[in-house]
Amino acid sequence: MVRLCWALRRARGWGALAGLRARPDKFGGVTVDLAELRRPLRLEWTAFGRWLQGAVLDESTGRVLVVQDRNRTLNAWKFPGGLSNPGEDIGDTAVREVFEETGIKSEFKSILSIRQQHKQPGAFGKSDMYIICRLEPSSFNISFCQQECLRCEWMDLDELARTKHATPITSSVAKLLLYGYREGFGKIDITMREFPAVYTGLFYKLYHRELPESYRNIT
Repeated sequence: MVRLCWALRRARGWGALAGLRARPDKFGGVTVDLAELRRPLRLEWTAFGRWLQGAVLDESTGRVLVVQDRNRTLNAWKFPGGLSNPGEDIGDTAVREVFEETGIKSEFKSILSIRQQHKQPGAFGKSDMYIICRLEPSSFNISFCQQECLRCEWMDLDELARTKHATPITSSVAKLLLYGYREGFGKIDITMREFPAVYTGLFYKLYHRELPESYRNIT
């Protein structure tokens, strides 16, 4: 069951980028039909990549949740995360991916950083967005996916900010998170507000630094 869940998650992420649908097979794995690559319109629409990571910080202990990917040449520490599903909100992706990888439940608090990259290999010529969110844990007992992760643990945030055994983006965001933890998250958080859209019955989410109430209510 663990192998199937992991395989479906990976195939769903990679397959979505390529316009492929992953289907479970009788052997506990997944299959994809490469003939679907002949659908250029679908490939063009789905090739945009939006990857989410969740920096799950336990404020009571100052520890943050980190993982090491299995089957990597360099097993560096990073925040857990994965590819967003079509129609899925930023915070929902981060919460879901963290739970699927580590078994930790959490709540979205803010966006910490956004990385934009062009011409990334394997992204079909599309731009790639990599978003790291701040999450607050509601459970603490790790039960990580051993097919996907080599290690998973709660690490002291100060240690993560200083270690040389983390990915560059993780190291940078750990320093940002440490600053917010010590000086106040209001200095680093990009929070979300929901507004009604111009289309009847629809809403959109606006992400920005928090405004003082006196400015928010200017008329």
